[in-house]
Amino acid sequence: MGLVGSFEALVLVERHLFALIDNDPGNEEPFARIAGTSAFLVHEDSVVVASDLEDQLARVRVEIWDSAPDGPTGDGFRAIGEGASVSFESGRIQLVNLMREPAGDEYALASPGPYWVRVWAGPREEDVQEELEAYRFFERFVIQLSP
Repeated sequence: MGLVGSFEALVLVERHLFALIDNDPGNEEPFARIAGTSAFLVHEDSVVVASDLEDQLARVRVEIWDSAPDGPTGDGFRAIGEGASVSFESGRIQLVNLMREPAGDEYALASPGPYWVRVWAGPREEDVQEELEAYRFFERFVIQLSP
């Protein structure tokens, strides 16, 4: 079949980090363990992503597939880290920044998992309309979940 759902958000990245988390209020702190730059780490129902840029407004797309996905379309995307298994027990996921503030809306999965996760990063881009110098450059990320 293929892609069954997706959502996108503009995520404030601070100190290189953002996360896709299980939105269960009892979920542990997703940033208790952190990934190295240009990698991701699965930890406590969370996917913590570390970017090349320290601070940015990243463009993040989360894709939910019903089979093993191909890599994202577009120039310059590269896999970061190795694929890993993650389970979102509540079935509700959300992108968050380092302060655990939501970026965009919560997304309801068809089931809690487990899911195989892969993370892709695009090349650094520049938003010439951005007034704040700290956020002028940004990256695009695609997080793919599949059974």
